[in-house]
Amino acid sequence: MIKDLEQRIIYENENVLVVNKPYNLPSTGRSLDDDDCLQFWLIKRHGGMVWAIHQLDADTSGVNIFVTEKKLVSIYKKSLEKMNANKEYLVIVHGVPDWNECEEFGPIGKIDDHSLGIHPEGKSAHSKFTVIKRGENHTFLKAQIFTGRTHQIRIHLSHLGHPVVGDDWYCKPPCQEHIRQALHCHKIHLLSSNELFTAPLPLDLEELIVKFNINE
Repeated sequence: MIKDLEQRIIYENENVLVVNKPYNLPSTGRSLDDDDCLQFWLIKRHGGMVWAIHQLDADTSGVNIFVTEKKLVSIYKKSLEKMNANKEYLVIVHGVPDWNECEEFGPIGKIDDHSLGIHPEGKSAHSKFTVIKRGENHTFLKAQIFTGRTHQIRIHLSHLGHPVVGDDWYCKPPCQEHIRQALHCHKIHLLSSNELFTAPLPLDLEELIVKFNINE
C-alpha cells in the first residue's frame, strides 16, 4: 500500500495519470496481480486498467506517466521519442567532473548474458549531463536523455567515470553509500501537446546533498 498516493498525483484527467513515483517500487510488476508496483495501486485507485507509458526502475523516483485507455499507449509513447519530449533527471554521482557540460553517445547493449553496458554493436544512445553543484568527492548533476535505453543514465555516467551514488550494478565495487540509486526523474515536457510534468527533488536526495557537502 502507498500511504501517500493521493499526495503523489501530479496531474490527472480522464486519459492521463501522472504520479511522483516513490523509490521503493517499480513502475510495473510481473503481472496485474503483483502488488509490488505502482501500476497495481493505480489500477485499484482508478477502478480499471491503466498502462505505463515509460518505466522507472524501482530505485528511481519521480515523474511516471500512465494512461487509462490502451489506444493512448502508442500515442503517448511516440510523444516521448527523441525529438518530441524533454526528459530531465537529477542525479548525485561519485567524483567531481572536470567538465561543466558533457554529451555521451556510447551505444548500449549486452556485454554478457546478464549485463548491459557500452557495446559497439549496441543500440544508439544519447545523454547530456550538466553540473549543478560540486562537493569535494561528489557532484549534483542534471541529466537529459534523448533516447530511452535501459539503465541509460547509469551506464553512461559509469562509462564517464562518475557512477551514480547508491548504484550496485554499474559502480565497482557496488556503492553502499545510500539506500537507493540517487536518481530522480524531475521533469518531462511533451512538446507536441505542451504538457509539462515536474516532481520536486525528494527529501532523501536533499539530505544526501547536505551530507556530502555539495554546495559549490
